[in-house]
Amino acid sequence: MCGYAVLNPGETVSEVTIKEEATDPFRTPGFAWRVGLSIFVVFGWLAFVIIWLFFYAEDHDVFQNIAIFLVSILVGIGILAGAWATWGIRYASRFGGHEEWMKPRGTWILNTVAGLGWLIFLIIWLYFYADNYSGYQNLAIVITSLLVLGAVSGSAWLVRWIRGYRGHKKTA
Repeated sequence: MCGYAVLNPGETVSEVTIKEEATDPFRTPGFAWRVGLSIFVVFGWLAFVIIWLFFYAEDHDVFQNIAIFLVSILVGIGILAGAWATWGIRYASRFGGHEEWMKPRGTWILNTVAGLGWLIFLIIWLYFYADNYSGYQNLAIVITSLLVLGAVSGSAWLVRWIRGYRGHKKTA
């Protein structure tokens, strides 16, 4: 039978003491460049899609544009999956501390308000302004507004995760 154990700093296994860096995912080798690559891929993809929709999409029919959009998503997912799968396989079993994720009330409230704000923006945009723009430009506006929503929601969850991680680290 094979199993995994989560070790805390200072614990000893076979006379080897686990250092603090070994239990901190932010300090694992390769983490920083994967985060940088992820940010680059996401913003590069968004820039590609927005530029494509504004300047090149009208030269193609709807089905060709859908195909290009899907291929761009698959390329981005492939790049990120290749980079993060190797890290996850190597380091994921070392880290615990997700108990604090069970009580994210403030984060849920912020995400709900942000989602409702996005819906209100979208309704106002579609009702008053959308007819002045092409379908592709409206799609670019929707994607850009989703980017803002994602930034707000993602930031809220990141803060929640960091607070939970730091709280877990202090009590460990």
